[in-house]
Amino acid sequence: MADKAKKTLCTFCGVVDQVTVEDGGRVRATGSLGVCVKGAHYFQKHLSADPTEVARFTSPLLRTPYGWEQISWDYAIDMVADTVLADRQEFGRDALACYGVGQMTLESLWLAKKFFQGHLGTNNICSNAEQCLANNAGGHELVFGNEGPFAAYDDYREADAVFFYGHNPAINHPTVFQRYVRRNRDAVKVVVDPRRTATVERLQADDPRTIHLPVRSGSDILLNMIFARHLLDRGAVDRDYVARAVDPDSADAFVRMVTRGPYSLDEAVPRLTPAGMPVEEMRSRVLRACRLWESERVVTTSSVGINQTVGSSGVASILNLHLLTGQLGAPGRGHVRLAGQSNASAELAMGYSGRLLPFRMRLSDPEHRARAAELWKLPAWRINPAQGLPVASFATSERLRTLFVFGTNPARNFPNLAQWRERMMDLCVIYVDSYYNPEMLEYADIVLPCRTKHETSGVFLNGERRLQYMEAIEEPPFEAWSDVRIVCAVARRIAERLAGAEPPDVAGLSEDDVDALVARGNGDLSARALDEAFRYPVDEYGEVLSEPVWEEIQAASRGFYNEFCDGTGRPITLADIRSGEGVQWGGERRYTRTGPDEEVSFPGVFAADRHRARFHLPPPERLVPFGERNDRQFVLITGRGGMGPTARRRDVAMFNSATATGEALWPAANSVYVNPADAGRLGVTSAQRVRLSNDLGSLVCPAELSDDVPRGHLYLTFHPDHAGTHPNVLTSSDHCDPHTWQPLLKDTQVDLEPLPS
Repeated sequence: MADKAKKTLCTFCGVVDQVTVEDGGRVRATGSLGVCVKGAHYFQKHLSADPTEVARFTSPLLRTPYGWEQISWDYAIDMVADTVLADRQEFGRDALACYGVGQMTLESLWLAKKFFQGHLGTNNICSNAEQCLANNAGGHELVFGNEGPFAAYDDYREADAVFFYGHNPAINHPTVFQRYVRRNRDAVKVVVDPRRTATVERLQADDPRTIHLPVRSGSDILLNMIFARHLLDRGAVDRDYVARAVDPDSADAFVRMVTRGPYSLDEAVPRLTPAGMPVEEMRSRVLRACRLWESERVVTTSSVGINQTVGSSGVASILNLHLLTGQLGAPGRGHVRLAGQSNASAELAMGYSGRLLPFRMRLSDPEHRARAAELWKLPAWRINPAQGLPVASFATSERLRTLFVFGTNPARNFPNLAQWRERMMDLCVIYVDSYYNPEMLEYADIVLPCRTKHETSGVFLNGERRLQYMEAIEEPPFEAWSDVRIVCAVARRIAERLAGAEPPDVAGLSEDDVDALVARGNGDLSARALDEAFRYPVDEYGEVLSEPVWEEIQAASRGFYNEFCDGTGRPITLADIRSGEGVQWGGERRYTRTGPDEEVSFPGVFAADRHRARFHLPPPERLVPFGERNDRQFVLITGRGGMGPTARRRDVAMFNSATATGEALWPAANSVYVNPADAGRLGVTSAQRVRLSNDLGSLVCPAELSDDVPRGHLYLTFHPDHAGTHPNVLTSSDHCDPHTWQPLLKDTQVDLEPLPS
């Protein structure tokens, strides 16, 4: 590394902040958030040691009958291009799939979407966001008609009350937690979570007014209906705002549902109170939380806990409360998005789903398909109208033949894991990653080494809509390319293979006509269009420059709900993004409150498609706590972070599946945490081995007893251990949110059986 200190980004969660890295990997904060322990740990490990000590892929690899063989980049790109063309011709466009990750830059997400969905015509294009953050976007769409968040981190500092739903920011987002949440000493905090987390402990230590609502898993919407009922009964509703901002039919239907349903404190609190907790104690806490919604300024945050439990309807039920009280569009009011993956918000905006096009356009809409074709300079018939697969269905589909995996580990993080691993054995898996991953090497066929965080340049979009630029602070010591370069190289090699072939010059073709062309030598593909679409200026190392790709993205965004302009409407340039702490598209906050005589409207997918918000009426099944419909003994809660006195040090390293760093801190085996009352009933003692099982599979691990887990629930981290404990052998790919297809992984029921010593 050069002697001069360099600025870059810490990108280990969806916060993303500016840091300066000095010689030896020492990191200091440059932005307003500070540097999290995960980022500091990463830079110190990677920039202070011999790079050969880090488990990296050093060159492209090809699986052969004799094992893994190192190959040249030229040969590797040949193999990938030939595989794509052969499988596409024999099995059709839908035989291809791309699975990305929220660590990819915005440029690489855009180009992968353009390549796989636009030019190759497959809609099997998904990402990690479909498994973690998609329901946050879904909830926004159900209420406001677009996915874009409207609040900023600064709102935490301005709030009178802050609600966290299924979110543990003390572990997952420590910089926001320390510098924004904890520094607002005046605000009362409410944590809605079945278990007592590190967030609960630290906030209660700061302020005894902190309220922990350990509701039964699956009770979030029921709780929010209680809040809504309280507000209506008390007359604490901003009726003027509702009249100006909300569709009147939806408002009438919502009020009828809340006031006529069993959502009073006396009726509903017993249903969400976990076994072993006095109902009166829960009622007292819920009533205190109800009254906080009467405050002048309320901020909420939902994260993976609610996303993977009650889904889009759960997030929408929180936004209903913001509409009901007018708690948006002003400092200290709103719903703040915090994501686990650094660029998950960009994945949402780019439409990483089997039924979405860029900027959340709908694949099912012919006008949207025509607009996408226009953005990508393709004829409209080239956009495949056939819906792609949900990412959860990759495990069970027979359509797939070739799978591209960018920077993530589906051998660990897919639901229905046992079946998914069997399915991968039948696929050609092209694996793009930086770090040596023995799990994925069991299934990959071609490995393409990509650059790491500190070797890559590109744009990241965080949870408050802030676009920031990550600078490469050193060149890779091995033969690693960026994701952008890899996509462009494969696209242009395919163009070479087509040898100037062009599709018929017609105004339109039916889906059957296109499929026939594909089967006849990929006759739908245009060599010229592929070459032109992925030919960009490069630097001295052959890496694609960011500016022309960003200019293409910015131009493409015009007219959409998330047009990449600043608060004044001026287009955001790459120079703007690279200066200071970046730029928030749409300004510091959206949906700014207007005068009492002005009607309020919100954009849909297109900025000009203005409409009123709609209260979301949750379906009946989302109002039933899991404990009321369990077929098995327990609800299994999974998440980031361990429990117990030794967990905090390990949590520092538990990111990027711990392949980037942290393997030395892996525990021998992760423990499942059991409430002592449940353990006593089943005869389970501390450290005893137990079996968790359901219809999908089983796993064996030690048990630990903890009052921080309520009765009827178990907690097991999904972080790796040396024993190979994989909670996803128990999670289902069938139970998905209907709006987003995100699998509801935390609605997992299991039995627990103690094993003899």
